[in-house]
Amino acid sequence: MIKKLREFLKENKLDYLLINTTDEFLVEYNELSNCARYFVTGFSGSTGDVLLSKKNVYQFVDGRYHQQADDECDLKTVTVVKLQLWQTFVSELVERIAPHSVVGVVSKKISLNFYKNLKDRLSKKHCKINILDFEPVDNFHKLKSSDSSNCVEQIGLDIAGISADDKFKKIIKKYKKDESFIDTNLENIAYLTNCRQYKTPYSSTFKAKMVLYKDRCVIFSDEKFKTNIGKYFEVFPLKEFDNAFKKVKKVIFNPSTINLYDYNLIKSKAFEAKSDCIKEMKAIKNNREIEHYKKNYKRTDNVVNKAFDLVQTKDSLTEKALSDAVEKEFINQGAKQLSFKTILAAGANSSIIHYSHPCDKVKIKDGDFILLDCGGHFEGGYSTDITRTFLKGKPSQLQKKVYTTVLKMFLNAYNYKVTNRTTGFTLDSVARKIHKKSGLKDFNFNHGLGHGVGINVHENPPTISCGAAGKRVLKKNMVFTIEPGLYKAGFGGVRLENSVYLTDINGKLKIQSLSHVPFQENVIDFSLLNEQEKKWLKQWNNTSSGEKSD
Repeated sequence: MIKKLREFLKENKLDYLLINTTDEFLVEYNELSNCARYFVTGFSGSTGDVLLSKKNVYQFVDGRYHQQADDECDLKTVTVVKLQLWQTFVSELVERIAPHSVVGVVSKKISLNFYKNLKDRLSKKHCKINILDFEPVDNFHKLKSSDSSNCVEQIGLDIAGISADDKFKKIIKKYKKDESFIDTNLENIAYLTNCRQYKTPYSSTFKAKMVLYKDRCVIFSDEKFKTNIGKYFEVFPLKEFDNAFKKVKKVIFNPSTINLYDYNLIKSKAFEAKSDCIKEMKAIKNNREIEHYKKNYKRTDNVVNKAFDLVQTKDSLTEKALSDAVEKEFINQGAKQLSFKTILAAGANSSIIHYSHPCDKVKIKDGDFILLDCGGHFEGGYSTDITRTFLKGKPSQLQKKVYTTVLKMFLNAYNYKVTNRTTGFTLDSVARKIHKKSGLKDFNFNHGLGHGVGINVHENPPTISCGAAGKRVLKKNMVFTIEPGLYKAGFGGVRLENSVYLTDINGKLKIQSLSHVPFQENVIDFSLLNEQEKKWLKQWNNTSSGEKSD
């Protein structure tokens, strides 16, 4: 593939080609069968693009995938660029592009914002961008997405809390008569329509593009719909999307979610949105949605508790066998599918933050950490997400120190006294300070403390991290994770994650957990906990014991 793509560079007078992970809908979790990048480097992570030149292949990965990329890529031909928390992909990408070069980009696979940023930075190096309206990898290996008979179905008001028609009326109030609004973000479309589909692995969305006019909302999709969405909604084939703007004078768009190709369709009529109003609305869950989450997390907790019991009672258990048991139990608990590929890592493998290839040859032994990160989509199509690290047998003193430090990071962030000015950055800082004081300098914490959870397992807003996105204020009824972790190659790692929501108790904001799985007390060094932390832990495990369901 690399050889063929280099021939493509030569034939098209390109010096570099950007090869993306995503598809034309800019999804986070693209199927490997539809992922151009995967067929170039073999890296299977959810994110991480590639820059190919006549001499080099650069695979960019964030902190979750540093070790995995080293394991999966052929390091003789691929250079893994390990982005640190303070680095941005575009800055590191541009640094590796020589001045006066021509760079090929695929217009359907980059957002308008990314294109503008890249163009601005490359202009300072006197480089030119060649926009391709096709995927070069597709010339040599046919990319394809899932094909199944699953129809698009609508969830009930008992789950959604508000009808698609009422959501439309709320949103459309923000626009004038001569304005239309384009949205190609699949989570936004699924949210506004209250529709879900279980065709693509780990996704409850359906492939579509959406245009809101003052009197109606048109969905462009080739999927089959079980029911009518609402009286304000119409559905047309996806191929008609290109002609949706002929009679429109003004098209509002979101530059972070529209791809460059679609933007060029509306360019002469385009006006940038001041905010993503559907995304903002989606981030604040209503009471029905919160109640549905609670139900889903009880079932998710059952899965994790069963996994813990298997670890403690079964001998000769392998990573693959435990992972299979977890996935089977999600179905037993009523899940329609998983919300992401299960991460199940034993022993030294637990240092690989997103280790998603559990092996039938790796046996779980006494003294092993077992890191389980899992979640499902139940009947509402909302994602669940939880991580527990178990220990089989007797822990070493170092294992207890690492586990207890991560627990302290969680407890202090979870019990932080939230105000109407608290941000995700604030919570992230609380956890990092504890890591810094722990003396565990050779253990990394190369990911944010958490992320929003919604229809997609990663939803933004909110963001719980030390990056710029983390500086947004947390609001009541936002759902997000708190998931500190510490990892060391060769030793293993610990991550403890709970999905939580922000609520109001007696007039004060408070973080409340949706997950209620106990922490493993025999791996805790209680001498490292202060009195307040011991009290928090006791409250947690007492509550968790009561929350366990059969």
